[in-house]
Amino acid sequence: MSRRGLLRAGAGVGAAAALGAAGWVGVPRITAPGQPGVLLPSATPVPRPFHTELPIPAVLRPVRADATTDYYDIVQQSAHLDILPGLRTEAWTYHGTFPGPTIRARSGRATAVRHRNELPHPTVVHLHGGHTPADSDGYPMDVVLPVGATGTPARSHGHGLITATGSVAHGERTYLYPNRQRAASLWYHDHRHGFTGPAVWRGLAGFHLIGDDVEDALPLPRGDRDIPLCISDRSFAADGSFAYPLLDPSLHTPGVTDRYMNGVLGDVILVNGAPWPRLRVAPVRYRFRLLNASNARRYRLALEPAVPGGGFVQIGSDGGLLDHPIRHRHLDISPAERFDVVIDFAAYPPGTEVRLRNTLGTGSAADVLRFDVSGPPVQDDTAVPDRLTDLERLDPATAVAERTFLFQLRPDGWTVNGAPYEPGRALADPRRGTVEIWRFITDFHHPVHVHLDPFQVIARNNRAPGPFDAGWKDTVDVRPAEMVTVAVRFTDYAGPFMLHCHNLEHEDMAMMADFQVR
Repeated sequence: MSRRGLLRAGAGVGAAAALGAAGWVGVPRITAPGQPGVLLPSATPVPRPFHTELPIPAVLRPVRADATTDYYDIVQQSAHLDILPGLRTEAWTYHGTFPGPTIRARSGRATAVRHRNELPHPTVVHLHGGHTPADSDGYPMDVVLPVGATGTPARSHGHGLITATGSVAHGERTYLYPNRQRAASLWYHDHRHGFTGPAVWRGLAGFHLIGDDVEDALPLPRGDRDIPLCISDRSFAADGSFAYPLLDPSLHTPGVTDRYMNGVLGDVILVNGAPWPRLRVAPVRYRFRLLNASNARRYRLALEPAVPGGGFVQIGSDGGLLDHPIRHRHLDISPAERFDVVIDFAAYPPGTEVRLRNTLGTGSAADVLRFDVSGPPVQDDTAVPDRLTDLERLDPATAVAERTFLFQLRPDGWTVNGAPYEPGRALADPRRGTVEIWRFITDFHHPVHVHLDPFQVIARNNRAPGPFDAGWKDTVDVRPAEMVTVAVRFTDYAGPFMLHCHNLEHEDMAMMADFQVR
């Protein structure tokens, strides 16, 4: 594909000037307009959709508690899972399941999670969306070596010499999460430098849900009608194992083979670890916490059949409740984004089979989940208020600094501001408590994630924010040749933190950068 053809496919010719000014080079393969990545076909027949009941991740119970903190133990271990009929899939898991167990925390009450690494390779745990001290944030060099391993990790990871190996733990590490933040749907996943893609693909992901009194006071669906949905795509080898195009199957050198450098797409859509499951629902309102846990795939989610006015009522984004609900006919969700939505199944006659579709997908990737509406109409004691919460808004006029981060492909790989990731080299030094304006400019699709604190989108290409940019966000989908402007403010914790592309193949190939909060 020519440069001109790629621009038309991804963003339109009008954005070409931004790429030229950015010093654009190279053409990674794309699978379809608007969709980064290349499909990796499974080598085994994929199952028929809607034959598996939706599993709900178990809620992990604390091993102990004191006046301020709940304490948890999680073992990172290999497990053989029943994902495809008649085959067993070896996964890397938190506590033996994919997704891992859900932690339900309370705002203002700390959570301490001790992770024991019984896997064959080093790991790092990042609480995505967590307002977390630097030493528990999951800095990609702060590895936990496998139980029984000796020595330190290799200093070269294929992206140049690493000058600081980070804080190395042997066998286990306890991560402390103060949870000094609003109620929100967070998730935890592996974050090891150069190897996040294969680790998450093999199963290292789980929910961390924070609640608070503000959310509890609302008449929203709760209990078994408050359901987390971890959406991911995977491919499988003939023996049922996860297929993934590693450059080095021994996991000593990071990255994927050249064909998949723009992202790996699977042909099996999993929801909570099950292929195209179904969920029986009553004709009442349900709350769904949608997480895109795919490595690279974007989804445009829609309900079929549709209902007048749109079937999704968005009540929350990455960073928690919106100030007021927003109704959507469809939802665009890029890797690592979360949307909390309410669906009222009373809009459908009993017996209706409602499919959650992915209109960006083709073939097997076009379906996600089916809701089977069953039972007679019942009294629903829930509601979605017109006002959800008082949402603080950052004032761009108070910004003390403006910074630009350019995400682009260069001859030395995926880069931020012209250079691949170098641990310890900070591209910004924001001061705690101050507002800054950050601009993310891209060549291709890059879902940009910022650690420590969420941000607010204030413009796209110097125009209004998009329909899915509302509220506090920690990940934003930046489309090809686009500039997204955000207001951000970091609080409480000094130290090194990160921003990076959450297309995990891009991240593993060095599209990350440090910033130093002072």
